[in-house]
Amino acid sequence: MKALGQASTVDETAAEAAIRAVPGWANADMRYAPGIAGVASPTHRAVDSQNWFVARGDAPATYFLKILHTDQSDFIDLERSVSAARQASTLGLTPAPLWHSPEMSAVVFDRLPEAWHTARMDDLRKRNVLESVIAAKSTLHGSRPLGETWTVFDRIRVVEKALADAGIAEVAADGWWMRECVGDIEAAIIATGFDEKPAHADGLASNIMIAPDGRVQLVDFDEARNVDPFYDIGILLNEAFQFDDEMLPALEIFEGQFRQTSLNRCRLYAIADDLFWGMWGMLMDRVSPRGGIEFLKYAQWRLLRCRMALRNPRFEFMLRTL
Repeated sequence: MKALGQASTVDETAAEAAIRAVPGWANADMRYAPGIAGVASPTHRAVDSQNWFVARGDAPATYFLKILHTDQSDFIDLERSVSAARQASTLGLTPAPLWHSPEMSAVVFDRLPEAWHTARMDDLRKRNVLESVIAAKSTLHGSRPLGETWTVFDRIRVVEKALADAGIAEVAADGWWMRECVGDIEAAIIATGFDEKPAHADGLASNIMIAPDGRVQLVDFDEARNVDPFYDIGILLNEAFQFDDEMLPALEIFEGQFRQTSLNRCRLYAIADDLFWGMWGMLMDRVSPRGGIEFLKYAQWRLLRCRMALRNPRFEFMLRTL
């Protein structure tokens, strides 16, 4: 680990500036080392920020520093993210944020012990892990509202504007068709109504941490807002499972019973979420200076899954049975 004053790169200089800005750390013997490398495919992990493990002297690293990448400024509000994480931490669902600076786009969290590991998709298929994750999400759903409410359709409109501003006319030859179909999904969900609950709103396995004893923590609250709880569950199921029959136990855990209408809502939200992230990936491939991240591959995978779901003969049935 490097000590303060040993920075040799632009990223290390930014990390040192953030560490020095934390009250009580400027003159302390603080050390830091690169954290988790960003990768978009085959898993989506640490893409939104540069991150660092931070320690006092020779002690183990017990802090986690995130500095958001500038190409994410249209999609992540640090104040909102930190506020949501703070609320979740009081419920025992995530490590506590200790300090943040909107000016530096930086936040410091307590770091989970090294024995904890990042969840993989196969972890989410284990009954005990799935129950713990759904319980954590349900606990957050039952807490006080967060400061902002949105739907995935609102997010799609944000990325549509960003694509237009970047001069990107279309993300795929059939992009117009996928967008029209997702517009039908939005109309159907609005017509049937939905609840708005505080939520993690993140389906990525990589944003779930698992302890050796099976306990889980949710991490990365950059997407957290008040949303339909079935969106929160739907994107989790879309990450973990491919087929409807695999999703039934999860919905039984969530609601106490299986309802076809709930599965349909989850499936439709997952389609819209795939379209959003496919569009986002195509935008990042064009505008992000980080050429080493597999944005295009990630975008093509999400758009392919969206396309396949829309071509499923059951799509129209799901629209009619919410």
